Amino acid sequence: MARARKRSIHVDGVDYRWTVRRIDAGHVSCRVWPVPPGAGCRFEVRLAFDDPWLNFGPIITTPADRVAEAFALTPVTPQLVAELIQAVLAAGAQADEGGPLRCTLTDSGPRLEPASGRPAG
Repeated sequence: MARARKRSIHVDGVDYRWTVRRIDAGHVSCRVWPVPPGAGCRFEVRLAFDDPWLNFGPIITTPADRVAEAFALTPVTPQLVAELIQAVLAAGAQADEGGPLRCTLTDSGPRLEPASGRPAG
């Protein structure tokens, strides 16, 4: 498997690094950590994403007006990562509470719900 590309982002006066990894054909994991460590909260968010390459057949056979409701095709972008950082901080996450905070992004919007289990990848 290829190494995940580490990207940089600056949000609310703090520098962060982030990376995205595929969990399965329908989900990705976005990991975010502050630079330097301890300057902010480390977290991992599980996001719905139907890889267009892995789901090519079902996507092209779905009626065009139903593709958006049947598949999550929006990729993880720097804007989404900045929104995730702000949502985690607004939820009251503290810097380094003994490991990364694991969350799942809900379909209803940028609200984050705690996720169980161990980190993906």
